Amino acid sequence: MPFGGYQDFAACVAANQDKADPKAYCGTIQAAAEKAAKDDAQKRFEIKKADDIGQMLFGWASIAVKADGTQLEDLDSELIDGPVLEKAAYEYVYDSGVTRDMHAGEPIGRLVEAVVVTDEKLAAMGLKRDGAPTVGFWTGYKIPDRETYLRVKATRKMLSIGGRCTRVEA
Repeated sequence: MPFGGYQDFAACVAANQDKADPKAYCGTIQAAAEKAAKDDAQKRFEIKKADDIGQMLFGWASIAVKADGTQLEDLDSELIDGPVLEKAAYEYVYDSGVTRDMHAGEPIGRLVEAVVVTDEKLAAMGLKRDGAPTVGFWTGYKIPDRETYLRVKATRKMLSIGGRCTRVEA
């Protein structure tokens, strides 16, 4: 996995033979890059809008490709291709459309808004991307129970969709 301008850990070590301990040097750079990537992912999945009257929460549930064109590594250190995310989003909306607390238990709310954002769709709508991801899944959920809504809003800072996948090594 690329980091810090290097193709992978071995490339970093090879390029830094002048350091006292190239592996330790590259390990430090890799750890910092991984932390920055996780921090970036957390910011992208924050709840972006809350409607306290309607008891609805909105934000990016998943992002495949960031606005700069690079793939987003999620909090599980996984990458998802744009077409795979788009297919998964459509299946989620069609099959489920509910929200659970931390992907567990009975549904606490329902999907009220969903769009897979792609450059093609934005162009068709006459909109500019202006910082939005190149490929992302925007969602909104209504949580009817007031106490549950307030608890989720206060304690769950991000949105996420659950699902199953087949992992493929990059």
